[in-house]
Amino acid sequence: MKVSYHVYKDYAVDVTGSSDEEIFAAERHREEVAEKRYSFVSMRVHPDRDTLFIGCTNGGGDLLVEFDPATGEFRSCGYGNSGIWEDTEAKIHKGVWLNTEENALYFATSTLKPISQTIDSNGGKLVRYRVDDDEFDLIAAPIRGQFYQASCYDPARNKMYLYTMPASGFGVFDIESQTLVRHDPVESIPHIGAIDDEGGVWGTYSIRRQAFFRYLPDTDTYEFPKGCAFPEAYKAANVMYLGAGPIDSMINGRDGYLYAGSALGEMIRLDPISKEIEYLGKPFAGIRLPGMFLADDGLIYVCGGPDGTPNLARYDRNAGKFDYLGRVAAEDGTTCFRCHGLAILNDTVYVGETDNRERSGYLWACEL
Repeated sequence: MKVSYHVYKDYAVDVTGSSDEEIFAAERHREEVAEKRYSFVSMRVHPDRDTLFIGCTNGGGDLLVEFDPATGEFRSCGYGNSGIWEDTEAKIHKGVWLNTEENALYFATSTLKPISQTIDSNGGKLVRYRVDDDEFDLIAAPIRGQFYQASCYDPARNKMYLYTMPASGFGVFDIESQTLVRHDPVESIPHIGAIDDEGGVWGTYSIRRQAFFRYLPDTDTYEFPKGCAFPEAYKAANVMYLGAGPIDSMINGRDGYLYAGSALGEMIRLDPISKEIEYLGKPFAGIRLPGMFLADDGLIYVCGGPDGTPNLARYDRNAGKFDYLGRVAAEDGTTCFRCHGLAILNDTVYVGETDNRERSGYLWACEL
């Protein structure tokens, strides 16, 4: 595996911290830090353009950029100048979704600021980006003082599903009727949820159980299947950050199952109908499994592991085994600090880097 990296706007900080949140807070009086420091936290392949759209962490509002692998260049989509952005918004944390018929991206925004500075704010935004027009549309700012650590988007039902902070809640927004269908405190939120083949939306609930729920949008009801929880679910909670649930990554495998990785670095397969969970294993040592992506050939790529030494592996569903591919580290000795997002385009695995303690995050390219 050949590993290289792409730099958008590099910025070295004078202080250190365990996360972007801590660094931005420590450097809050320096405007250049807010404008120039970036992390890459969400990714979406645009197959017709052969590009990646990347949701960023940035204090200046530059939350969506496009990367062209053919040229190695980044392009700002200009969210900070859209007239929609407010300075409480600092990231598209998890969830950039492509509606191919509209050629539009859907996402929700989150924050890095404390409750004392956001409680009376408009909260995060639900946004549509029309790719052909290079224009943003404000869908809604549906919940005052709440921000969206993750979102799922269902184009068939024209709904967005929201995992909210600081409420640790689950919300449903109907785009056509401009209605907040519900926002329920569930005491746990995943890093990202998933939608199954029948439209059921999955998340976690209960500060003690940290178990799965399934929301059924057609009847506006929940299922709380007994015993449906990640192994070591309680132990895996609060690992990503205080108040986080155990789920670090989650995808629809397009084979009738959902696949999820925990903050302890373990992977499972979940049957949405029977609610049975199969433990698949642990692809590498250490905690965290924030990167998961389904390749066109059916292999599932995963990235995670200890800070400073993230690893890349893939799971072969037919063989029922993991193949270890290597560390996300370049030949010049530069290493990815912490993986946050994963995508594959033209046989290259792209890893989005976050929370680097010394510099901006890079976009890592792992050629297979």
